[in-house]
Amino acid sequence: MLAIVATAPAMPPTSTAMRHTCSVSTTVKGVIIILVVGLVALAIAALADRRTRRLGEGADAPDTDQDPTYLTASQLQRVSVGRPPIDAATQTSLSGATELALHLASPDFATHDEHRSVAADTRVLVCDETVETVRETLPIWAMLPPTQAVTLVAPGFAPEVLEVLAANLASGTRPVQPIIGDAPLRAQIAGLTGATPQPRSELQAGGVPVTALGHAALIVASASETMVRVR
Repeated sequence: MLAIVATAPAMPPTSTAMRHTCSVSTTVKGVIIILVVGLVALAIAALADRRTRRLGEGADAPDTDQDPTYLTASQLQRVSVGRPPIDAATQTSLSGATELALHLASPDFATHDEHRSVAADTRVLVCDETVETVRETLPIWAMLPPTQAVTLVAPGFAPEVLEVLAANLASGTRPVQPIIGDAPLRAQIAGLTGATPQPRSELQAGGVPVTALGHAALIVASASETMVRVR
C-alpha cells in the first residue's frame, strides 16, 4: 500500500524580501550604467585630445605624402615671410640698370624684401601670348641646367601655371621669374636682352631654340617695375 505524503505549497516571498531584491538589482544596474558612461566619456576625451595634438603639431610639420617639389598655398605664404633685403653689390649693379614698366606676375615669386624678385645671370624667354599651360614651358627647362635662372616675359599667365612655377621656385627646383607686360614693353626687354619673341604655337610644339633666349646679368622685378641690367 502506497503512502501518500502531503507536501506543503511553497510560500511566496514576503513583500520585504521582494523589495530588497529589487533594490539590489536597481543598484547594480545603476553602477553598470555609470561605468559604461564613464568609459565612453573617457574614450571621447582621449580621442579629442589626440586630434588636438595632431592638429597643433601639423601646423608646422611637413606633409610626408606630398611631392617634395611642390608646396601648398599655406606653405608658400609661410616661406614668403622674412625675405632678405637686396645686398649692397646688387644695389650697385642696379644703378646702371634700365627701368621698364613690366611687373612681377605674383608676389609668390618674391625672393627679397618689398616683394622683389632678383634673378642674376638669367636667360630670358619673351612670349607673344599668355602662357596657358605648364607644358609650354617644359622644353625650356629641358635644354637648360636646373640651376639656370629663367625670366619668362608674357602678357599673362594662367593661375595654374603660376601655382606650379611658384611651388618649384619655393622648393628650390627651378629659379624662375615670371614678368607681365604689353607688346611694346615685351619688345623693349627683348631688344635689351637679345631675346626673340616666340608665338604660343612654337611653345606648344617645343620648337623654341636656345638661341631664341635672351640674357641679362641682372633683372629685379617688383609689383610696379622691372630693372634690367644686361652687362
